[in-house]
Amino acid sequence: MCMYMQVQIDSFEDDGMAVLVGYPKGRRAFDVPRELLPEGCGVGDVFEVRFVRDEGASERASAENRRLMGELLGRGEGRS
Repeated sequence: MCMYMQVQIDSFEDDGMAVLVGYPKGRRAFDVPRELLPEGCGVGDVFEVRFVRDEGASERASAENRRLMGELLGRGEGRS
C-alpha cells in the first residue's frame, strides 16, 4: 500500500536545505536537501510525497539491529 501527503516549499536555507511544510495546513516543517527537489522549483511550489515500504531494506535493517543488540548484550556468535 502506498500513502502520500502534500508538502509546500516554505523557504531555502543557506546550508543547501529546503524547508517543507505540510500542505495545506502547514503545521509541521522538515528540512530536505535541496538537490532532492526538481530543478527550477521555488518557494510556494506544492509536491506530492509518496511513502512506499521497502520490504527488503526493512528486513535487512531489522536483521542488523538484532545483530547489534546481540553484540551489546554479549550474545555474539557462538554464545547463547
